[in-house]
Amino acid sequence: MTQNSRISILKTVCLSLLVLFLSLSLMAQNTDTANLRGTVKDKTGAVVPNATLTLLDTSRNISRTVQSGGDGEYLFANVAPSTYKLTVTATNFGKTTVDIGLPVGETITLPVELKVSGGTTEVEVTANTDIVDTQKTAVSSVLGQRQINDLPINTRDYVSFAKTLSTVNRDNGRPIGPAPTSGLNIGGQRGRSTLVQVDGADFTDNSVNAARSTVSQEGVQEFQVVTNSYSAEYGRASGGVINVVSKSGTNNWHGNAFGFLRNRDFQANYPFAPKKDAAFTRTQYGVTLGGPIKKDKTWIFGSFEQRRRQETGFFTTDVTQGILSSFSMPVIPGINPIARTFTNLTAQQAGFLNVLLASGVPANLCAARAYAFFASSGGNIGLNGATPLISPNDGSVCPAISPILPGVIGPRFILSGAPVLQTVNAAGLPIAFRALTTLQKQFPVSEGTTFSSIRLDHQWNDRNSLNVRVGFNPSLVTGIQVESQNQAAGQNDFSRTGVQQLRDWSVQLGWKSLISNTLLNEFNFQWGRRSASFRSQNNDAVASNIAGTAFFGRELFSPVRRSEDRYQFRDSFSWNKGHHLMK
Repeated sequence: MTQNSRISILKTVCLSLLVLFLSLSLMAQNTDTANLRGTVKDKTGAVVPNATLTLLDTSRNISRTVQSGGDGEYLFANVAPSTYKLTVTATNFGKTTVDIGLPVGETITLPVELKVSGGTTEVEVTANTDIVDTQKTAVSSVLGQRQINDLPINTRDYVSFAKTLSTVNRDNGRPIGPAPTSGLNIGGQRGRSTLVQVDGADFTDNSVNAARSTVSQEGVQEFQVVTNSYSAEYGRASGGVINVVSKSGTNNWHGNAFGFLRNRDFQANYPFAPKKDAAFTRTQYGVTLGGPIKKDKTWIFGSFEQRRRQETGFFTTDVTQGILSSFSMPVIPGINPIARTFTNLTAQQAGFLNVLLASGVPANLCAARAYAFFASSGGNIGLNGATPLISPNDGSVCPAISPILPGVIGPRFILSGAPVLQTVNAAGLPIAFRALTTLQKQFPVSEGTTFSSIRLDHQWNDRNSLNVRVGFNPSLVTGIQVESQNQAAGQNDFSRTGVQQLRDWSVQLGWKSLISNTLLNEFNFQWGRRSASFRSQNNDAVASNIAGTAFFGRELFSPVRRSEDRYQFRDSFSWNKGHHLMK
């Protein structure tokens, strides 16, 4: 072995040891649980070893007990997000109790001070009151019940609450259509870089990295938005992580029924509607119910929500803009107005257009203008072997009466398969013109989406717990305006809109085992099936694009038909040793 080889091996070993040391000094992050740690001291600041600490879940009356170490340190690792009462006792000290909420994914550091007395000290602490985790490396925020219940939201899409954070914005890609995204831009990354998890399970589509259908807003307890420096435990994400925790049952039965209605009869008209009182009705309604099957042992929680809407989509582009006031001699791209010479045309094509121009007939001038514009842009007007033609979009579209469709006024395009241009008389002109002004100015948009979920939690004993959640979310949406090929919303005719149908099943299982006060194992399993289809509203029409003006015919990115079966297994083993938590 050479000297350089020995040095290289030594460097590798040293680097590996350094990485191991650094990993041991960091608090592991959690996907669907929280940590509580701190130091027990007396009034003088001296540590109190062997203190007994009991953490009680006040909603379900289940508890966990640990003892502080020789340095007074204690740790409750991987506990479910909830509200807790921490009770601390020690020999020769009075009992101290602390009320605290533990949010998902967070490690709360809570020092406890014991007093030398026989009395009881009670302290109430909330999760947002000056409790700082000095070892936290991830940049994250938790949105809880207060924000979810009180903040206004359109369509009750609770994930959109993440946009209340300064580093989260709406993604340019839409969360609907043939290739949807999560809809969230986190830290400047596109929406396909965002990972969505529910109860620790991956809810991101494998094909396009869109967010799968999750749970009803009423079924969400809280969710965490991790925007930077998250651990590899969160899996495949380069933008951010949305970490959702669903609600579970408690020792008291509780539930609610809700309904929300929007209707054109008592709200403002859509600003781009082509007529007054365009159709608009949106309803969202559902129920939740949760409680104990057996108190202190088994709990259940179910949620059901439906979204129904009948709305009006709008084709708002003015395809008659820039009408010519005179047809005596229109300026045609690629044509010399004096010499009447052409570019990109054969002699036979140029001669044909000169005949149209010389006729002085307004309709012929319009036809010449359209044909020459297309040809000068690199197209082929196709004498004796035509290819499809479209009208120009140079700000001066010609609206004259067509020589082949008398009485039809407006810009026109030629459908695929039109006859060739051979003569100037009516019999020889193309017969497949269509007036753009005949495109639908409004069209129906409908949606039927359901979110259904049921969760069962069971406490086998003080060291083992189980949770199972089953969800089914079907959806059908019609009239989707796809914002691709640089067309803005409102430039799509009804024929260009799409129909999306989703069926999303999920079955999740989680098992937590407290092996000892310092060893914990978590096992999670998910089976999911997602069937997605997207088709054009009119699969038989020929797609036609007039950039910046109108898009009609078949949606180019359809059809999409795919299904995905997912089997996910995850096992996490945690070991607490002194100041370190290794996972």
